[in-house]
Amino acid sequence: MPSSSRFSGHGPLLCGLVATRLIGWGTTFYSPSVLMQALDRDLGLNAEIVFGGITILLVTGALVAPAIGRVLDREGTRRSMCVGAIICALGFAVLSMAQGPISYLASWFVIGIGHAMSLANVGNVAVAQLMGERTRRVIGLMMLVTGLSSSLFWPLTAILMDAFGWRATLLVFAAMQLFIVLPIYAAVPRFHGHPTPAAAGTAPASSLETGRVEPGKRRMAFWLTAFAFSASGLVSWGLPLHLISLFREGGLTQTEAVWIATLGGPATIVARAIDATLGERLPVERVALFGLLLGPLCCLILPLAPTGIVAAGIFVAVFNAALGVISVARATLPLALFGRRGFAAMLGQLTVPQNIAFAVAPLLFAVLIERLGASATLIFSAVIQFFGFFAMLALARMLARAPAVSQ
Repeated sequence: MPSSSRFSGHGPLLCGLVATRLIGWGTTFYSPSVLMQALDRDLGLNAEIVFGGITILLVTGALVAPAIGRVLDREGTRRSMCVGAIICALGFAVLSMAQGPISYLASWFVIGIGHAMSLANVGNVAVAQLMGERTRRVIGLMMLVTGLSSSLFWPLTAILMDAFGWRATLLVFAAMQLFIVLPIYAAVPRFHGHPTPAAAGTAPASSLETGRVEPGKRRMAFWLTAFAFSASGLVSWGLPLHLISLFREGGLTQTEAVWIATLGGPATIVARAIDATLGERLPVERVALFGLLLGPLCCLILPLAPTGIVAAGIFVAVFNAALGVISVARATLPLALFGRRGFAAMLGQLTVPQNIAFAVAPLLFAVLIERLGASATLIFSAVIQFFGFFAMLALARMLARAPAVSQ
């Protein structure tokens, strides 16, 4: 089927999958920021415990993702996503009945299983199985829209809490999973397996199916990719949460720091939009290289720049633009490297080191800022990101030396 007709034929479903991402990330990753005050008041949970739920969600995803990935390659995504939506609904229902830290954190373990089965990387696998060669652009466009999750669900969660309380709000989240998300997942077509060209004397498999990495170099490519994105993720999931503190230490007022920090969202969206529309003209590893270089340079320049609103604003805009480019590359590079045949399993394996890095990042950067200060933390961030850049550079050189694969 031509890619244009494939896109139009699946347009409503792709829009539905965007909605599931908005709901999925908005009700899980972003909701504790709004729920925290009520949880502290009613259950006595401090910020470490509240956000510890996100840590449990990510670690749980790391533990189960490899097994889920193997199932997705064999059976497709529909069954896993449907079961995941039901488990997420159950998790939110259990969370609404939490009475203390143990029941609160246990609820996030349940949500983490559902999240890993239905959201996380599973949506990208569904797009790859549906869209073929248009996968990179479609994922980029979907991530462009889902970058608005916090903008939608922070105020929505606050409105629901003011009207009904936090326990009823969580039950509304459970209902969203059952009555909005589940029907959309059920509409995903059945997966009939990847083609096996060797079986009937057909043409050799294209790079879309087999990937660009030679069989003997796949392990090395895997570890270079895992290291590059884990190093970058350690910074991108840790440093932005503490930018307001960094700017205040640099001399800005609380109000100035908050408004400057809000520039990060629009910058990320603009970068994703540019990548989605123009990125297909370049190999994804080169786009990733650009982001992995831009991020550490920003972290090195800011401590040397004159303290002020302009320098902070430029840093936030450029740094978050780099993170936006890297986030799309993190979702699409494994497909280019390893092909559709093992895409889900490879994403599952890559999830393990990446989610561990994501999980420890917020606490690590809180400690670094407290112990080392703003400038030293930024320099540390730059060093970590440079390690990721050089890993991606080694991968790009490996791909440049590889023989051409049939298209």
